[in-house]
Amino acid sequence: MIEIPKISIVIPSLNSIKYIHECIDSVLNQTLQDIEIICVDAGSTDGTLEVLREYEKKDKRLKVILSDKKSYGYQMNLGIKKTKGEYLGIVESDDYIKKNMYEDLYNIAKKTKCDIVKGDMLDFWDKEERIYKYRLLNWTENLYGKILNFNVDNRILTECNVINPSGIHKLDFIKKYNILCNETPGSAFQDAGFWFQLQVLAKSIFLIKEAYYYYRQDNVNSSCNSRAKVYCICDEYDFIRNFALKCNIKQALPIIAYLRYGGYNWNLHRIGNEYKQEFLQKMAKDFKQIQDDKEFDSSLFHAIQLEILNDIINNPNAYYYKITNKPLGAVNKIKNQLSYKLGLAIVKNKTILDFIRLPIRFINILLSHYFEKKVKNIIYKIQPELKPKPIEEYADYYEALKVKKHLSYKIGQELINHPFAFIFKIYAIYKEYKKDARNNIY
Repeated sequence: MIEIPKISIVIPSLNSIKYIHECIDSVLNQTLQDIEIICVDAGSTDGTLEVLREYEKKDKRLKVILSDKKSYGYQMNLGIKKTKGEYLGIVESDDYIKKNMYEDLYNIAKKTKCDIVKGDMLDFWDKEERIYKYRLLNWTENLYGKILNFNVDNRILTECNVINPSGIHKLDFIKKYNILCNETPGSAFQDAGFWFQLQVLAKSIFLIKEAYYYYRQDNVNSSCNSRAKVYCICDEYDFIRNFALKCNIKQALPIIAYLRYGGYNWNLHRIGNEYKQEFLQKMAKDFKQIQDDKEFDSSLFHAIQLEILNDIINNPNAYYYKITNKPLGAVNKIKNQLSYKLGLAIVKNKTILDFIRLPIRFINILLSHYFEKKVKNIIYKIQPELKPKPIEEYADYYEALKVKKHLSYKIGQELINHPFAFIFKIYAIYKEYKKDARNNIY
């Protein structure tokens, strides 16, 4: 007879050597010993895989699986397919758990007969000493100690954190509905789609106001700290919406729109400044479509949220300038540079007559440019406070950087730097520009 462990714990990993010992030790040392541990490594090169292999030799409860893709969702799905336990537990490889976590959660699950049992978390940072901050799973504190069901009370979606590892989840329910993570590349918020499926499909959920899970906040390699992962959050909410449509859970669509707003707003404050303006344009486009599709319910939003969202939809660029609290002017500064002026004069030529007149236009541009520069220098000496700020201190700084990639600027810069060889380089510059334009670099 095959023994069924009480809990199957899946631990996806990739280059977690700084944290892996604390993580694995905390799982192996659980007071509930009847567990299996499935470590799914995506080709670590820093020694993580070797450490896991050593643990595998010492404890028969731990098994190592190799993932051929660097995808959190793919790794999780590999692990889930190998599980044999009653309940699924998840531990991230840079986190750790209290010794009694799984014993307590398992006993409550058996007593309440719930599909999901979850506890709170302790966020932590390693500085000179370890700092902890309590994180409520349910920020309204109204849902603890009750048996919950989405079809009866959808607050499980609107009032709870998008967190999976702090709980256990009945595996026959997961496998019955084939609940899997979105398999996008990297570790890019695929836990949100998994969380949504669990909350919507579970017949019973029980929340405990006690923290068992230690959730690391200072791993620079985590998705939350990757400022260049701009649109992954959009893909995940598209995945969630598609799941709801496929399963005909149409009553969830306005809630998904509300959750998307929260996710997008969090993402906006997380990503690098150079991506914010473009992301706001994406946000405006997506929510216009949501409104057109009649999937928007304003009653779910606070008044201030609606005000912010309307500002973004109506004019994302104006909202961007508003939140940066900086003046405009960087684009004009670039367009006033001699490189751009000369290049624009060349690009604007359409006829042979235009090219014949080009030398005269160059002379006029040069005379005007240097006269203007001389006048400004005199003014700035008399009134230095009028001197413009550095370009990076303007709200449209990142727009200005794109202007530097325009054909006009590139051609003008080449003309100034290599006036005699310039004519032989025009075709190469144009060819490179067209290639970049096709790849949507600009």
